[in-house]
Amino acid sequence: MKKQEMKFIGILILIGVITIAIIYFCTKPKKEENNIEKPVTQNEKVEEYVQVLEDGTKYNTSTKLKEPKIVEGLEISNIQLTYKNGQSVVLADVVNTKNEKSKLIAVELILLDKDGNEIEKTQGLIEPLNAGAKTQLNMGLSKDCANAYNFTIVKK
Repeated sequence: MKKQEMKFIGILILIGVITIAIIYFCTKPKKEENNIEKPVTQNEKVEEYVQVLEDGTKYNTSTKLKEPKIVEGLEISNIQLTYKNGQSVVLADVVNTKNEKSKLIAVELILLDKDGNEIEKTQGLIEPLNAGAKTQLNMGLSKDCANAYNFTIVKK
């Protein structure tokens, strides 16, 4: 090979190495940025009572929310509150604790934050139940209420 061809090949190799180095350093993640926690802004809420499941569902973990409540002789317990795809869902067990059949009852469920402030409320119906019978209450809300701390339920 001629001296000029060797020089040309050397320049091409040098340009290739520089190009690879530039690409490597431009795409390499910076360790400092990855280790710094993003500060919470005023618009972002810390969700103290929320566990995010693998599928993205927000699941409420408040033990206060799970405490049973009584309305018209019906015990509402084992409440589960989730949020996914723009919909909060409240599921709860309802047991007739009276010695007689209950009537159809319209109820209002009010979700509360840790300070006792109302987050959201919704209405529903509890079907008539024989004495000791059990059913499930299922209510939906179109707001993210997953971080609720407690709830109240009243006859409407």
